Amino acid sequence: MATELEVQVEAYNAISEALDKTREDIRRTRIDLENANRDLAEAQARLGDRAAAIYKEGRTSVLGVLLGTTSFEDFVSRVDLLTRINRSDAELVAQVKTSKTQVEALEASLVNREAEQVALKTETETRAKGIEAQIAKQEAYVASLNAEVKSLIKAEQERQAKLAAERAAQAAALAARGSGGRPPTSEGSLPPGHPEAVGIALQYLGVPYKWGGSSPSGFDCSGLCQYVYRQLGIALPRTSRSQYNAGAHIAPDRIDLLRAGDLVFFGTGGDASRIHHVGIYVGNGNYVHAPSTGDVVKVSSLTDRILKNGDYVGASRF
Repeated sequence: MATELEVQVEAYNAISEALDKTREDIRRTRIDLENANRDLAEAQARLGDRAAAIYKEGRTSVLGVLLGTTSFEDFVSRVDLLTRINRSDAELVAQVKTSKTQVEALEASLVNREAEQVALKTETETRAKGIEAQIAKQEAYVASLNAEVKSLIKAEQERQAKLAAERAAQAAALAARGSGGRPPTSEGSLPPGHPEAVGIALQYLGVPYKWGGSSPSGFDCSGLCQYVYRQLGIALPRTSRSQYNAGAHIAPDRIDLLRAGDLVFFGTGGDASRIHHVGIYVGNGNYVHAPSTGDVVKVSSLTDRILKNGDYVGASRF
């Protein structure tokens, strides 16, 4: 569809260019016609003066020939045949003929060019309507694709949410076993948190990882968290370890207490003194983060990382 539209636009541009050239040709032809008419008038005037001079000389034979003409063409023809007209007179007659022929040719060319202009203008209008129709068709097609893509995205999100919930349940069960099966406690000691941080963070999906970066041109892990929370009026420290220490802690075995907007931390061997990475919990067992060099800001599974790497330190809430 795009190729067909490109062909139509290219054809329209070519016709428009031809129309512009024809208009310019018409303009120049009109100028040439004005000049040719002026030359013809001057030549006819000189020829008339010559005829008058012959008359005044009293050459009746010439006068008789001239008075017997029925038209200008007849007059020119007879004068041309007169043996008493010298070479300059013959050249004058030839000039009149040439000027008249040129005028007639230019008039015919002007008529043809004007007809061509009308045809080209009609074709450009037709092409323009065709292009508009193609664009409308393409826009409708894109709209239908967008609707289909949205439907697929929604279905995938639902599938991922279901999987994340299952993984979260598994991770919670593992954590509970690791803590001796201790039942969940209340959140009374924790601040309410900032779930709105998730919406801000997700705006930067796809932004490249940049070591030391803390702006939308590039983030590292703690730079992303600091930038997001700054939008909420909260000043976080720059490093992931300092950020962990700045908030209210949620133990690694209390995944059930995590809420959207909490910062989740990772350290070698799950050791809080060796924290090296941080992300923002988005819910359903997932978190958004700036992973490492060569990667981009993205959403990953927290439960998968806990089960696979064993480096989860816990979370902090602000």
